[in-house]
Amino acid sequence: MAVEFGISELWDPAVRRDPHRFYDRVRDSGGPVLQVDPAGNRLWVVAGHADVLAGLRHPAIGHEVHRRSPGMRQPAPQPLSEVARIEARQLINLDPPDHTRLRGLVSSSFTARAVARLEPWITDLADRLVAQARAQGHLDGVRDLADPVPVNVIAELVGIPEPDRPRFRAWSAAIVSASIEGSTATVEFAAYLDELAAQRRACPADDLISQLVALAERGDPLDRDELVALVQLLLVAGQETTVDLIVNGIRLLLTHPEQWQALRDDPSLAAAVVEETLRYRGPVEIVPPRFAFQDIEMVGGRIPAFDRVGLSLWGANRDPGVFERPHEFDIHRTDVRKHIAFGHGIHFCLGAHLARLESRIMFERIARQLPGLRLAVDSADLDGFRLHQHGLPLLV
Repeated sequence: MAVEFGISELWDPAVRRDPHRFYDRVRDSGGPVLQVDPAGNRLWVVAGHADVLAGLRHPAIGHEVHRRSPGMRQPAPQPLSEVARIEARQLINLDPPDHTRLRGLVSSSFTARAVARLEPWITDLADRLVAQARAQGHLDGVRDLADPVPVNVIAELVGIPEPDRPRFRAWSAAIVSASIEGSTATVEFAAYLDELAAQRRACPADDLISQLVALAERGDPLDRDELVALVQLLLVAGQETTVDLIVNGIRLLLTHPEQWQALRDDPSLAAAVVEETLRYRGPVEIVPPRFAFQDIEMVGGRIPAFDRVGLSLWGANRDPGVFERPHEFDIHRTDVRKHIAFGHGIHFCLGAHLARLESRIMFERIARQLPGLRLAVDSADLDGFRLHQHGLPLLV
């Protein structure tokens, strides 16, 4: 029997409370499922592990549809706003060759070897946070544990001075909100970065901004909007997704007592906690919307040219054809490495090594130093999809 869907079902409040049932049905349908988002855009949702992987690799699925679609090639009637220019130069919105060029400018700073050098600094920061949490007794898992590590680590790497980091954190939250406040934050951040770049030209430091400014000074192809877009993406993505990973890992451990006990008994399982959290509740539900540059034939259906393609990482990571007992959180599972929470292909998450290191250290330190950590509210009162906004009340 055919599986039926409401045309905008994915945005139904009931579905938002548990999207995984929706993705189960998409997989059961045997092909891509058409949805229409609140703005009226067509989106073909793909949720099977093999199909999502194929979509991430497909050469005719990408971002810069305006370069491919005859109806989108006309020049804009007026110059783009500063916010639109910066948004258009974000790595996640680009295809080769620009994507390849810009990613290559920063990729060396995020290799496994480069990131490993940060471990002592991150461990010291995590120890200080955990000690403060233990002294408080009552804390918020977002504000006191999950948020400070990625915020400070990525800011240190990029070169945001410590006194400016609270202001940057506010900008980051506003930008992610995709609201009017986000546009204002983008403009303010761009002006701030202009000033910081000027300072680094006059007095270089050992940070990524100095490296990027030096490239531009030598004549490498990196203009002002690209510099702002690149740094903004690193700072925002380097914070928001890792905060989500850490706080959801804590929530999942504390709502699965046997898993929390296993980690306390053996803190070396922290790396396994990271991977299972990524699989079970990764930071990205659907990859930034891509487009079919031509008619795409998939198993069970066809995606028309120039329609949006919604590749669901959450759907892929709960595929029962790949993962045994996919809806169970189990840090001992042997198939966890098949998850694709960081994406795949040319857009594989640049900060994956850093996110894994930060999260592993936090889970290990919490298990060793806060063994009595517990929820301060009933788990039924937690909204697992909005912990960023609502917080995670904890007791030590």
